[in-house]
Amino acid sequence: MRNTKFLTLAVSAMTVAAACVLAVGAADSANADGFYYPEKWGVIGRNTAGNPNAVLRLGPYGRTSVTDAAATQRPPYGIGSLGLIVGGDDDHIQFGNETDFAGTPLSSINVLKYWIFTGTDADVFPMINLPTLNMEVDPNQGTVEYTSLVYLPNSSTSPSAPAVRAPQVWQQFDASAAGSRWYMTRPGTLTMCIQANPCSFSQLKALLPNAVITLSVAFNKGSNDGPFFGALDGLQINNALYDFEPLGIRKFQPIS
Repeated sequence: MRNTKFLTLAVSAMTVAAACVLAVGAADSANADGFYYPEKWGVIGRNTAGNPNAVLRLGPYGRTSVTDAAATQRPPYGIGSLGLIVGGDDDHIQFGNETDFAGTPLSSINVLKYWIFTGTDADVFPMINLPTLNMEVDPNQGTVEYTSLVYLPNSSTSPSAPAVRAPQVWQQFDASAAGSRWYMTRPGTLTMCIQANPCSFSQLKALLPNAVITLSVAFNKGSNDGPFFGALDGLQINNALYDFEPLGIRKFQPIS
């Protein structure tokens, strides 16, 4: 009897929590189709090492000014986000989707955005390397059959990255815009869009006109680029926006 009562209360609490998430997010979205459950999104073990952590969480709230005592800036969508904790150079984590994007031509992607919250003080912030966005693809060019395409938020410039960057604030990065910086992990004989000579997203697509996403689209942090304590939210790929919430990942079309 006690167990039955406990389970009833637990299910009721989860139902209420889900309703709250959907209600709060309703003002930010149209055509919501519910939650993508964890079987499609999660830590990609083959690209993870050390002792990092990724968790779907409530918040965090940001500060819109360094003088603000209270954090009043809510997450970009809903009430939650994807929290990341990466302690140092030996830690590496990828969190993404290995199912839904396979077979997507790179040339068909015209909008690619996400939000970052960096939980650090202002004096440390300039030394923080932000999480990248990675796409594993088959270039369908030359002899290279696999490469990761990596967006570099730190070296990207406006309008791809915020003109003024700040810690403890939700800021959006447009990986598809002018000023974006990308590189390939396995460029073969190519000398452009490599780590030593990154290029824009439009240049990358022109260089790889037949590339197709194969294994995953994922947020990436590490290796050997220092710690990160913060959160990610609102991954937009064309007209689909993925909202990271405590109960799962919602997919909807953003209001333009």
